[in-house]
Amino acid sequence: MEDMDSLEDAAVPRALYEELLRNYQQQQEEMRHLQQELERTRRQLVQQAKKLKEYGALVSEMKELRDLNRRLQDVLLLRLGSGPAIDLEKVKSECLDPEPELRSTFSEEANTSSYYPAPAPVMDKYILDNGKVHLGSGIWVDEEKWHQLQVTQGDSKYTKNLAVMIWGTDVLKNRSVTGVATKKKKDAVPKPPLSPHKLSIVRECLYDRIAQETVDETEIAQRLSKVNKYICEKIMDINKSCKNEERREAKYNLQ
Repeated sequence: MEDMDSLEDAAVPRALYEELLRNYQQQQEEMRHLQQELERTRRQLVQQAKKLKEYGALVSEMKELRDLNRRLQDVLLLRLGSGPAIDLEKVKSECLDPEPELRSTFSEEANTSSYYPAPAPVMDKYILDNGKVHLGSGIWVDEEKWHQLQVTQGDSKYTKNLAVMIWGTDVLKNRSVTGVATKKKKDAVPKPPLSPHKLSIVRECLYDRIAQETVDETEIAQRLSKVNKYICEKIMDINKSCKNEERREAKYNLQ
């Protein structure tokens, strides 16, 4: 009798058993729903991955088309400038021996990192040679600095750093973007303008960078329109830094 009493005490009441059974069945149903949701999410991720892959292929194709279009434009420009047929030897000789008005500019800026002897033809862009990177039209910069520039954040900083790489601070501080004197000072003397040829190289490099981020022509044009502003700001920063340095030296000499 004592054993029977102990078994009855150990038995689970029917009401509790039914409640536990219902909870178990409910959890199984929720688990099935979660598995179905997980499978649905997995299929969506697979579809999105396929779309991203297709988008990446489209972006790559678009970039190739842009590069091809730019090269075709270069060819057309060369054709218009040298007759119905393109003479690459002639183009190369012209690049090696610039016109008189450009020769003075090269000699003036020969001590900057933007100058490199024996420039390559205009169609060879971003090629490496002896630790230098060709930006186009005979403009070369240091390879290591160029790679560092590629991780620069923002169009403004990218443009300013590229300008220093091409012209150097000594040239920039004595130049202006357009060659027009500022209207803020009545007695301001206009400084020599920066080379339009090199300014176009800066814009092309920035264009190639932006084209990797967006294909919106309106956005690209809007961002490129700020190139002169960025370079002007950099020139002002350089001159301000030089004046501060002169003040520090003058103060030190007085002491």
